[in-house]
Amino acid sequence: MNKTVALASTLFILTFLSIVSAQPTNASENSWTTKTSAPFAGRCEAAVVNGKIYVFRGGANYEYDPSTDNWTTKAPMPSTSWDEAGVVVNGKIYVLANSVPYEYDPKTDTWKTGEPMPTARSQIRAEAVNGKIYVISGRTGEMYSTVKTTEVYDPASDTWETKAEIPYPVASGGSTVLDNKIYVIGGQNEYHDPMNPGFVQIYDPAVDAWTQGTPHPNPAWLGESVAATTGLYAPKRIYVMGGIEGIGMATNDSYVYDPELDVWTVGASMPFPRSGFALAAVDDVLYAIGGFDGWTISYSENLQYTPFGYGTIPLISSPKNHGNYTSSNIPFTFELSVQALSLSYSLDGGEKVPLLGNTTLNGLANGEHTITIYATDEQGNTSTLQTIIFRVDNTFPTTLVIAPIATVAVVSVCLFVYFKKRKH
Repeated sequence: MNKTVALASTLFILTFLSIVSAQPTNASENSWTTKTSAPFAGRCEAAVVNGKIYVFRGGANYEYDPSTDNWTTKAPMPSTSWDEAGVVVNGKIYVLANSVPYEYDPKTDTWKTGEPMPTARSQIRAEAVNGKIYVISGRTGEMYSTVKTTEVYDPASDTWETKAEIPYPVASGGSTVLDNKIYVIGGQNEYHDPMNPGFVQIYDPAVDAWTQGTPHPNPAWLGESVAATTGLYAPKRIYVMGGIEGIGMATNDSYVYDPELDVWTVGASMPFPRSGFALAAVDDVLYAIGGFDGWTISYSENLQYTPFGYGTIPLISSPKNHGNYTSSNIPFTFELSVQALSLSYSLDGGEKVPLLGNTTLNGLANGEHTITIYATDEQGNTSTLQTIIFRVDNTFPTTLVIAPIATVAVVSVCLFVYFKKRKH
């Protein structure tokens, strides 16, 4: 076999292997598994610190470690409550209960009590962005008491301030944070029309303003649980699960919202209907803990959900996001822990190109460029995984070249004059 034939054979084998490796290998994505049950049963709230889930119920405090699948009982809250909202700021958990922020330090297993919120209310949503806690909507009393109020708590100064009202007031909705924006989804404005609109209300703390996303296609009556995947190990998505769909009737529905495309898809249904459960994400894996059937039966089950596309996020080594390059030919290199069903990319909004392995982006013009990575699921739905922005500037560095030429010219003239004088 001559060298040409050997080289051709090698290239064929490498190409074949790259095509084979692009086939799906993660059979567990978009599926549920059972983990160790919680040491309690019923409605609860959760927050995540350093890869551990802290679950609060009726003032009790439990720690779940997904890496060991074990539960530990921790110091209880200073106050008993059955209506909590938990967030994390700088490694500490703040549980909003009875209109009071309680600060829990997982390192010392101790609690502190903060300044009560100005507008006392229940059935609130609370989320943390950039070190501050946003408490949104909820009820101040009995019937017809749902309010639009948004109040912000600063743990550093133990003070409150008022921000822009939510457009449509809701109680017992779901919420989460993605890319520093707060998404309030579903909930109920009791005794008003529409009562359960399934709105996606998006708050941007940077500009103190609200916008609307595409409404939930099939909202529960109330009590849906919401969590987000961050794009680290799974595509950026918001998962809306469970809730009460009628009097005494929970649902096992699972819906997935893509904030970038503003579209909804259907996820794998939960193994059984339930509402009022904690939904927490650790490294883009979701855990559904506790809850009840919407009437009398309480659950202690702890179920793990692996999202679609888990492990398929490419680790791009080149080009770097916001990188600057002086060549018009740039290597496009990446690593994958698990291959997606189908990966493709688009350069500067152009045609999607199958992404089977590392390649080179050739002939790039000067200026800003964008690479967008896509994945396609078994139903043919295409989702955005990641976007890289970089610049190319391969302009010939004339100033750097002219300077040495000028220096050489000056030196040459000086030497010429010197030797001419010596000759005379």
